[in-house]
Amino acid sequence: MAGTDSDSLDPVIEAAYRQVFGNCHVMEQERSSTLEAQLKDGRLCVRDFVRGLAKSEFYRARFYAAVPPTRGVELAFKHVLGRPPLSQSEVSGCIEQQASEGFEAVIDSLVDSPEYTEVFGADTVPYVRAFTSAGGMSMMNFVRIAAMEQSFASSDRSRGSDSILQNNLASGSVLEINVPEAPLYMKTSMSWSGGKPPATYEKLWRGLAIVGGAHLAGMLVNVMAQMFGYNGLDRIPAMFLGL
Repeated sequence: MAGTDSDSLDPVIEAAYRQVFGNCHVMEQERSSTLEAQLKDGRLCVRDFVRGLAKSEFYRARFYAAVPPTRGVELAFKHVLGRPPLSQSEVSGCIEQQASEGFEAVIDSLVDSPEYTEVFGADTVPYVRAFTSAGGMSMMNFVRIAAMEQSFASSDRSRGSDSILQNNLASGSVLEINVPEAPLYMKTSMSWSGGKPPATYEKLWRGLAIVGGAHLAGMLVNVMAQMFGYNGLDRIPAMFLGL
């Protein structure tokens, strides 16, 4: 990406952090400033910036050292290829490679894969793509990524260290998709018949709206009167003038 305005790369950098670090909050001192500088001056393409983030100490501490191998592999697929593993053999192959060649070799194999090159190329930040009908993917991968995502506001760290897909990939067991709990006000509105509040509530709200409107109108009248030096409103009770 040589010749690209460095400021225009800021959204790209933020998107890469969000994707590769699983939506985790990153403190300023935890950012990879050297990688950012190399991307901005053209020494790195986006693909190698992603590679560097996935090999960083931040990533290693949270998504490799702190989780079992099966969980680490399923997250590596999600963060780098934007999809869950397609089969148990994919997971097993990566675990074997990790045991024999190390964690960084697994990251390199994903970033350098023909799939990554075809889908993202050198200059596109990976993104979760199992929500769309991507070629070569079954509908089950939609279910798997939904189970891994939980919500767009949560981070991959918040899901804990246990593998989410292990039993499903190994035996086809049913996956549980945890839908975020609805806010209290939504629960209340859903409990009303037809989703509408009782008539007494509507009357109360309308009454409050009328009183509030009259109060604001009184304040406006009082301000206008004072602007024009008219003191005839002094005899009117203050409550009617919004005072």
